[in-house]
Amino acid sequence: MIIVKNKKIFYAFLLLTIIYISFIALGLPDAILGSAWNLVRKDLNVSLGSLGIMTIAIYIMSIISTYNAPRLLRLLQTKWITFVSILFTGLALMIMSRVGEFYQLLFFAIPLGIGAGAIDVSLNHYLAKNYKASHMNYLHSFYGVGVTLGPTIMASTLKNNSWRSGYLIIGSILIVIALLVLLSFKLWKKETSTEKEHHQHIKLKDALKTKKVINSLIIFLIYVHVESLLGAWIASYIYIEKHTSYAVAALFATTYYSGLTLGRLLSGIFSHKINSIQLVIMGISCMLFASILLIFNYSSLIYYFIIVGLLGIGSGPIFPNMMFINNDQFSKQYLSKVISLQMVVGYMGFGLLTPLAGLIFDQISIGLYPYILLFSTSVLTISIFLYLKHKQKRMISHNQ
Repeated sequence: MIIVKNKKIFYAFLLLTIIYISFIALGLPDAILGSAWNLVRKDLNVSLGSLGIMTIAIYIMSIISTYNAPRLLRLLQTKWITFVSILFTGLALMIMSRVGEFYQLLFFAIPLGIGAGAIDVSLNHYLAKNYKASHMNYLHSFYGVGVTLGPTIMASTLKNNSWRSGYLIIGSILIVIALLVLLSFKLWKKETSTEKEHHQHIKLKDALKTKKVINSLIIFLIYVHVESLLGAWIASYIYIEKHTSYAVAALFATTYYSGLTLGRLLSGIFSHKINSIQLVIMGISCMLFASILLIFNYSSLIYYFIIVGLLGIGSGPIFPNMMFINNDQFSKQYLSKVISLQMVVGYMGFGLLTPLAGLIFDQISIGLYPYILLFSTSVLTISIFLYLKHKQKRMISHNQ
């Protein structure tokens, strides 16, 4: 009996490990284009602002995939969605390492966006429904591991003036992770027809009428925009305004995502003692403080590394804890629909607001970057405090 129980615990731990590794796969491609863009745009002979076009292409696909995720969850098991999405993303990256024209890069952004959207909603819903707040924070910290590792690999290949090697290496890692997911299929619990009923079709207007849905959508719109503004443009800002090398500039993206990973790990640890609302407030306060600091000029790059690291640490708790609050706020029937809408709106922040900022940088000056970041962070701060102000004043029992 003890042996059987220990086996079940071991298999459950193994499955959770596979899910965490899958979120590394989600993060790996997200920041590599931004960190390598200074070389990519020269290699493909396109403008600085073309990064915005690429971002739009990826996130239109992500929006389509995310919006239809509840339908996919009704038809397919989560394990199949995860496996196919990671596999297609890995293959797309490997092909992108061979392109010679910008339009080819745009074309292969299609599977990148579709894969990211499908993984994001399915695993976030799975964790929100079956696990604790600490597990949700740890899940997103593994996204941080991936999104930190991606620019780190790219920074290494940029030392040899090669962005293509970075894409090839990261694509290969994703193929390996997809195979791990495939090998783990027997560990996944088969989702019953009753569980799939939780993904029933809900009309958009009915979902939007649900209390606090629109408030939460505004937060996800602005938060994802701010995160992408840091991930996609911080390297270009440092490279152009502070006159560094490609490799050093790419390390700023690594620094941001390292801070984000640390913030989510700490959030997971402290979630046993501090509720999700308090963690979100602590995170946004840190982000706002660091955004103000970035406005000023400093004599040494070390100060910029510290500020960008603080921005990452502050970002860490916000997304996973806002996601976990969904489980407390919305019924099971509405949960997957609300999460998919939040993801869709979040991708709009990345796919519309961030490219709009890129257009401003291209047409006016990237020197405006700290001011746009501060403005966006201020709007996010106000949105979060308004949302939490109207939230019921009670501790979230799932944190325990």
